[in-house]
Amino acid sequence: MSSIFPFPGWRYDPGKVDLAKVMAPPYDIIDEDDQNRLYARDDRNVVRLIFGKTGPGDSHVDNRYTRAASHLDAWRNDMLFLQDRPAVYLYEQNFSNNGRDYTRRGFFARVRLSEWGKEGIYPHEKTLSGPKQDRLELMRTTRGNLEPIFSLLADADRTVAGTLETLVDYEPCLDIMDDDGVRNRMWVVDDQERLHRLLSQMPEPELFIADGHHRYKTALAYQAEIRNAMTAAGQVPPLRGDLDCDYIMMFIVPDSDPGLVIWPTHRIIYGLKDFDPSAFLTAAEKNFTITPASRETIEAELEAQPLPAFGFAYQPDRLFMLTLKDRQPMEEAHPDAADAWKVLDVSVLHTLLMDNLLGIDEGKLLRKENIFYSKSLDETLDAVRTGRDGAQCGFILRSTPMQQVRDIAEAGAVMPQKSTYFYPKPLSGLVFHLFW
Repeated sequence: MSSIFPFPGWRYDPGKVDLAKVMAPPYDIIDEDDQNRLYARDDRNVVRLIFGKTGPGDSHVDNRYTRAASHLDAWRNDMLFLQDRPAVYLYEQNFSNNGRDYTRRGFFARVRLSEWGKEGIYPHEKTLSGPKQDRLELMRTTRGNLEPIFSLLADADRTVAGTLETLVDYEPCLDIMDDDGVRNRMWVVDDQERLHRLLSQMPEPELFIADGHHRYKTALAYQAEIRNAMTAAGQVPPLRGDLDCDYIMMFIVPDSDPGLVIWPTHRIIYGLKDFDPSAFLTAAEKNFTITPASRETIEAELEAQPLPAFGFAYQPDRLFMLTLKDRQPMEEAHPDAADAWKVLDVSVLHTLLMDNLLGIDEGKLLRKENIFYSKSLDETLDAVRTGRDGAQCGFILRSTPMQQVRDIAEAGAVMPQKSTYFYPKPLSGLVFHLFW
């Protein structure tokens, strides 16, 4: 039986607000400047719900989470939102990347919660306790899903992707450009024939979490809290699937969609005591072939390598490509790890270079010690060249292929954090899944 269902979503009423002014990026890519800009753009912007400001007078009864709940309650009472009958929401993004135009198409639905791997839902990255606690506090006060989990649906024969291409032939309920120049369009699909046509193609779906691992684990924790509270109060909890908290809102994209773009995430290293790049390269020669590279060619050269490879930059303007000679060092370092994990660029980088040679182990990575991340090659190289924020060197990565994401998830393994960056992100504020 499928775990994917329509739901009666809540949406901003386009007759009450300018939709372009009340949307926001996902909470975890909003920095302080973004937050201030979104606050100023419209006092009903969804940022006040998903990533509210903190203040010196915050307390356990007045804080960013309780204020989010107050805003949500007030906006509903003011009829700022519309509620649909049960629907899925087709969502299309048109964007450019490296000179090419893309269209990515998926849909919002609610998905029955299950533990990783139990009913066809798989992670691909590790989670941290801090973000999970933050999102749990927000879910407790607002009682719902304010942002979607971004998931990939196994669709090898393009059946679902093909259906999405022909599902709607009417005007979208939303058509806006966002701050990154991405065109966002959304359609409410509540017609029973169309719903059946789509959902009947996914009787036993396999879903791989692309973004939102922390929020998924948070939803499981919240579900357990609600059901345990019912038991403690002397009630018998209903069967799993009978409560709203048994579900989570997802943005689901077929993994066969040609608009799936994954950006690399480069590493900028700082704060190493007695760092000597020449000594580092000499030590790296044991396991890597090292060749000079240039800014103009490094990306193409990396993409051409059949074995794990990455660029290494250090001051003032030195750039090399490091290519793993063979897989034996990873076999020795992690004999019990999944084969798919051992050939992942990020796994090789973190194990053989950052941990073994630079002393940046998993604990430091989780605490973000000695490391910054960047999506931009130019930004990474400029930070190293100028020594900005104490940068000493940087590692240039290529994007993780979609097939490796599948292989890791299906093997029951998880990638190191910051292994993937799916672009563009789905906007927040498009639709809400509320439990009340």
